[in-house]
Amino acid sequence: MRFVIILALSCVFLGLADSHAATYYTRATGDVTAAIWGTTTTGSGSALPALSNGDIIYIDDNVTISTNYTGMNVDVTIYVNATVDITGGKWNLGVNSKIIFQSSSGKLISTSGGNSDKVKFGNANTWSSNDPNLTGPGTMDKNYTPAGGLPVQLISFSASSAGKNYVSLIWSTASELNFDFFDIERSADATDFKSIGRVVGHGTSNVRNDYSFTDEKPLIGKNYYRLKSVDYDNFTEYFNVVAIDYSEEKYFRISPNPSDGNSLGFELNFTPDNTASIVIYDNLGMTVGYSLVAESKRSIAITNSLKSGVYFAKFIGNNFTKVERFVVR
Repeated sequence: MRFVIILALSCVFLGLADSHAATYYTRATGDVTAAIWGTTTTGSGSALPALSNGDIIYIDDNVTISTNYTGMNVDVTIYVNATVDITGGKWNLGVNSKIIFQSSSGKLISTSGGNSDKVKFGNANTWSSNDPNLTGPGTMDKNYTPAGGLPVQLISFSASSAGKNYVSLIWSTASELNFDFFDIERSADATDFKSIGRVVGHGTSNVRNDYSFTDEKPLIGKNYYRLKSVDYDNFTEYFNVVAIDYSEEKYFRISPNPSDGNSLGFELNFTPDNTASIVIYDNLGMTVGYSLVAESKRSIAITNSLKSGVYFAKFIGNNFTKVERFVVR
């Protein structure tokens, strides 16, 4: 089974950008820009506008699809936030299209029975009426193969700080199948995520399981967190992102300390500006090292290896300067 979790942080197309792309909604949606499907049986394919690569469709109302949509063999993204019942015919989608279930209210079902193909990505028959119904959150694409259920059914995921110097993450699952562990990831910009910890799962379980994780070193400002689940065959899923604002004094710390004299590791609880630097001094105040600070790295190379002794590292940024003592052994 391959069912990859995707979160839409806003109504933005995540791929296949096209300068002429259009966005469509079901008729009952408040910000309708064009009719697409009504809330009942669709009837003929004439209700569907001419679609182009990069178009986005939001299905926010229950619809019943009873027609072959062969005109949809272009690459589009369909966001499903309601129940879509494909009782007859099929969706013929472009090979790079996606059907994204944004929450548990997004469902794809078939009440017609039999073995007929219902969703095709290019020439790939992806979902048929004899396969299990699909429930979000998650994404169906050309790599998805129905296998009776998701490895992890997530109930909730939240973050809180409550004025403390850490962020607490809690989440729950309704069921787990051959599940190994959660990888907890954090980002300062909701794009570049890095792992900050791991929590072991319960293997296979059909009861609720509650989890928690403490981020003891959150970033100052906005912190974005997401869960990545990994099952025993290394299949991964990404779940919804949660965000929290965190305020605290900035810090700059040398770690590890003592240093090996060839590199200097450090910790920051904020994202450094692109002109930030670290200057290294010996105990006589002479400069013995210098480096700009890369946002994605937390260590700098020392060009000329430092001899054993006591040194000082000065972090210099636009709005923050701090000196830390360290030892080379």
